[in-house]
Amino acid sequence: MFFPTPRQMRTIEENSDKNGVSYRELMENAGGELAILIDKMTAEKKLRRDIVFLCGSGNNGGDGFVAAAALAENGFHVTVILTCGEPSSELAALEFRRLCETEEADVLSLDSDKDAALYRISEASVIADAVFGTGFHGFLPPDIRECFSYAAKCSGIKIAVDVPSGGDCLKGTVSEGTMECSCTLTFGYKKIGMTMYPLADLCGEIITADIGFTDECLSDIDLLPELFGEKEAFEVIPPRHKNSHKGDFGKLLNAAGCSRMSGAALLSTKAALKCGTGLVTLASSAAVIDRIASAVPEATYLPLPEEKDGSIAGIAADAVIKGTENRSAVSIGCGLSVTAGTKNIVKNVIKAAACPIILDADGINCISDNIDIIKDAKNKLIITPHAGELARIAGVSPSEAAADRLTIAVNISREYGVIVAAKGVPTFVVGEGKVYVIPAGNPGLSKGGSGDVLTGIIAGLCAQGIAPLKAAAAGVFLHGAAADIAAERFSMAAMQPSDVIECLSFVFKKQNR
Repeated sequence: MFFPTPRQMRTIEENSDKNGVSYRELMENAGGELAILIDKMTAEKKLRRDIVFLCGSGNNGGDGFVAAAALAENGFHVTVILTCGEPSSELAALEFRRLCETEEADVLSLDSDKDAALYRISEASVIADAVFGTGFHGFLPPDIRECFSYAAKCSGIKIAVDVPSGGDCLKGTVSEGTMECSCTLTFGYKKIGMTMYPLADLCGEIITADIGFTDECLSDIDLLPELFGEKEAFEVIPPRHKNSHKGDFGKLLNAAGCSRMSGAALLSTKAALKCGTGLVTLASSAAVIDRIASAVPEATYLPLPEEKDGSIAGIAADAVIKGTENRSAVSIGCGLSVTAGTKNIVKNVIKAAACPIILDADGINCISDNIDIIKDAKNKLIITPHAGELARIAGVSPSEAAADRLTIAVNISREYGVIVAAKGVPTFVVGEGKVYVIPAGNPGLSKGGSGDVLTGIIAGLCAQGIAPLKAAAAGVFLHGAAADIAAERFSMAAMQPSDVIECLSFVFKKQNR
């Protein structure tokens, strides 16, 4: 399942036009599918056959014109309201002329027939929003906002045509005044912004209509977002054969923790073990190890000297680097703290470790003022930033990062050659020309320690020999799936990161792993 960006959607349409299904056929197919949906909906719900189409001047409006003409010819009482004046695109103008030849359809202008238009909206059983399409970004004009506000208060069922007008199909943001719809009929593919909030909340039920796109239309599109779910995750997680031993499932070194955040070391270590890693060694200060060792007896430990503030001392860098030898993966950063000493450790581990590195939390913070150092990694490097950490890496504001996580993650991955797991809803895993979309998880993960669990899972999978890109994506899925079970068992408010670790058992058991 793919989730194109608006730009990618334009390329898909161009490819379709070149490969046999023209722009006009795509519009006629889209409008036809919309007419079928409205016909079916009115029949099933026993609604009056009074339909209003709010149509813009572009091709989204053209889809509405096609559906309006089809329904009018089949006995529906159809009103088309031009919200942006006469059609401006050639295709939309063609379909509008055909509509006007249909005597059964009434055409009104929001500008010159406002009172009549609002009355028709109030009487409609179905209101179809075909004003702006998937390329929209910015702010709705005041008259459109006023129209949508009035329509939202009316009893008619609201259907969005491709996307609720005012929604940004790249970022998932919405303009003030965007109308909440009962359902959205989207064409070809669900757009990436429709997987994000707040736009996802305004789409209602999303129905995807086949309008003629073929696999060839996708063939030359780079970084096309695609779903990574349960099936994909367990295709890459290795089975456990009867003659297996711990050496078959990797060796992880987890450099984590300080006196203020020993729990982060515990959670990340325990999560790595819980997802099947053969051997996990925690490298941390002696005080942290003494504090948590009894809670994780399955791990081994590398005690390190500490500073007066309870952080790992910078002189421990050589010991940590030596600890990376003969390891199949290294994770560094969970609860590490940001000091001159930890910055030195992170910098040297990145340069020296020959195995994949998973860099999280304070590991990222330790290099945010010298991010170019990640280009020096000898092997694959995975970073797992939330929006704030994305912002620091990219040099943008937190609000900018939160509003466009996907674009920023893609840019970081391209510039630095790293795999980026941009945490959020959904989480995006970007690298090696791929974008994976992982929708698992819930707001119960909005607690300190959740990121440490995720790092442990990803690092554990990576240690087991799974390719870093797939390990990151599978780790995000497992984390989210376990969190969904934890929410069901304990509630989102009460669930804790430690509950997510325990619920990993149920995720694996479902697959007989």
